Amino acid sequence: LLPPNAFAHLRRQAAALAALRPRMNDCCRHHSPLPCARRAWLKGLSRFCREESSVKTGQHRCCQRGGAR
Repeated sequence: LLPPNAFAHLRRQAAALAALRPRMNDCCRHHSPLPCARRAWLKGLSRFCREESSVKTGQHRCCQRGGAR
C-alpha cells in the first residue's frame, strides 16, 4: 500500500504490471506462449510509456530507450 499523496510513478508501474498479469496467464494457454508473451509485454510496456509521457515527471528508463514507442 502506498500513501495517497505521493508515489504516483510507483502506482503507474504497479498498474502496468497488474494489467499484464491476465494477458500473461492467457499466453500460458496459447498454442505458442512465447510469442504471445512477447506481444503482451510489448503492448503493456507501450501503454505504460504512453502514460508516463503524459505526466510531467521524467520517463522511466525503459521508455527512454524508445523501443516500446
